[in-house]
This record gives sequence, structure tokens and C-alpha cells, in this order.
Amino acid sequence: MTAGEHGAEGGSVSTRDFVTRQVGRIQAGYMRRPQQPWARAALAQLRRGVGREVGAVPEILELTVNPGAPVSGSEAPTPEENAIHLALTLYAVHQQSQSSPMHVPGVSFGTAVGSIRFRDGRENPGVVRRFQAMGTSVGLGEAAHHARTLVALLRSAGRGLDYGRFAEDLAAFQLPWRADGVRLQWGRDFYRVSPAPSITTSPTEDLS
Repeated sequence: MTAGEHGAEGGSVSTRDFVTRQVGRIQAGYMRRPQQPWARAALAQLRRGVGREVGAVPEILELTVNPGAPVSGSEAPTPEENAIHLALTLYAVHQQSQSSPMHVPGVSFGTAVGSIRFRDGRENPGVVRRFQAMGTSVGLGEAAHHARTLVALLRSAGRGLDYGRFAEDLAAFQLPWRADGVRLQWGRDFYRVSPAPSITTSPTEDLS
């Protein structure tokens, strides 16, 4: 994918819109049959950035730099740049070898993880524990560690999420005055997911 394929036509582009656009284009190419080689290559490139600092893998910057973002005068990455990097690299892990789209517009992070909270009608304590650990994380680095674990669980279950919305959440999570609001929304979405109704068979009635 070239810089021109980012799709920025000039003007301000929000973190959410940028990630939605990037993931949407990569996903469309990856899901297409025959699969588009550039999409597969883009995912492989992004996976090299997992767990790395922004800028540590120069070859992915053409995929992760939002040309429509305000220019920063600092050498340190902005909250938005951190969020984009984390969201796109996690998506690359999530989508790898999947036959269904893992970017699902409208499905929040909390709702996605909530969908794997129950197994056979019973709560999975491991999922709850990992979700709570992410919510109590201090700083993006700790949150990213737990997010990688949760994305791996979602990938195993074939459940996707809205990566544009997730990136927006991750950017806000880094701001002290907004972090608790993000945690609250994740929690609301997570705990509102109900277990699937169990299928029971009733005894055969004696009709004689």
C-alpha cells in the first residue's frame, strides 16, 4: 500500500475516521477473492509493530501516520499516534488467517469482549479477570499488554470489533480527565452482554 492509498484528500481527519478508513481498505483487499497481495503484505508489516513503540518500525509509518492530523511540534508521539499504532497493529493480529472480517463497525470493544464472557451459559472467569485488568491499567503500555491478550481470545472465538471506535477510545484513555469515562463505557458495554439462552429439552409428555 502506498501513501497515496491512505485516502487522505486533505483537511482534518479524526483518529476514528482514519483508522476506520485504513482498516476498511486493508480488510476489503484481504477478504477479496482472489486475495489482494498488498493487503496481506500490509497486515504482515503491521504485525511487526506489535508491542513496539511508535516509530520503532519505520516501514509501517506509511500505514499508521494520519496525514490529516494536526502537526505536532514534539518528537514524542501524540496520544492519537499511539492509539492509531496500537489499534492498527492489533487489528493485523486479529485478522490474520481469519475468513471473516474482524473489523465490525458498531461493535464496541466492551461489547466484543462481553460476547466471549460466557461459555455454555457460564461466566468465563479468565475473560472477566483480563478485562478488569485492562480497565485498571495505569497507562497505555499496561493497557496494550492486556488488550493483546483479549484480542487473541477474540480471534480464537472469531469475534470482531470496531477498530475505528477502539482507536478513539485508546486516544481518550491516555488523557487523565477522560480515562475514567472510557473505562465506564467499556464496563457498561461488557456487563450488558447477556449469556445466550441455554437449550433445554423438556420431558416427553405422556399423551396416553
